[in-house]
Amino acid sequence: MDTDRNKEIEQSLAASLKKGSVKAFDTIYKMYASKLLGYVSQATRNKEDAEEIVHDIFLDLWKSRERLQLDKGFKVLLFSLAYRRRIDYFRKHLKSPIFEDYANFQNDLVTTDDRPLEYNDFLKIFRKALEGLPEKYQRIIILSRFEELTNKEIAKKMNIKERTVANELSLALKYLRSELDRIKSKLYSDLF
Repeated sequence: MDTDRNKEIEQSLAASLKKGSVKAFDTIYKMYASKLLGYVSQATRNKEDAEEIVHDIFLDLWKSRERLQLDKGFKVLLFSLAYRRRIDYFRKHLKSPIFEDYANFQNDLVTTDDRPLEYNDFLKIFRKALEGLPEKYQRIIILSRFEELTNKEIAKKMNIKERTVANELSLALKYLRSELDRIKSKLYSDLF
């Protein structure tokens, strides 16, 4: 009986939303935003990214409101959109240089409990290792790995030659890997 009532409510909300009702949109938002945020946060592990994705999902809902097909209800529709956004998020981050560093670090790290090192934990380790480097190396790595700038863009931003950026980035990454290895060794000694 309760599911029939929920279906009626969703159909009413869908009809109002299709007509451009902001009140219906707000109601749907209040019903699903926090659930979607929890679902997306599991993938992003970053509150700001998760909030942005949820915002985009509801923006898409609003923009496509006149074409809505809600045979299975808002929950299925919204979580399907969220699922696709999670996949897009992973694809984007798989191409990221910092994610490549994480994957390499992950492959080299052996843990005793077969639990992989979480990406956010790696970022903490990475930032700790980064703090151990000279400031100019820190800046180049941040521009290269986090801001994903090319050597040419870094050279322009730092007002140095592109070749200098390439040389210093190479040295900075060498120091960083050494620092990561030191931290990794400490992790091993803490495990055993």
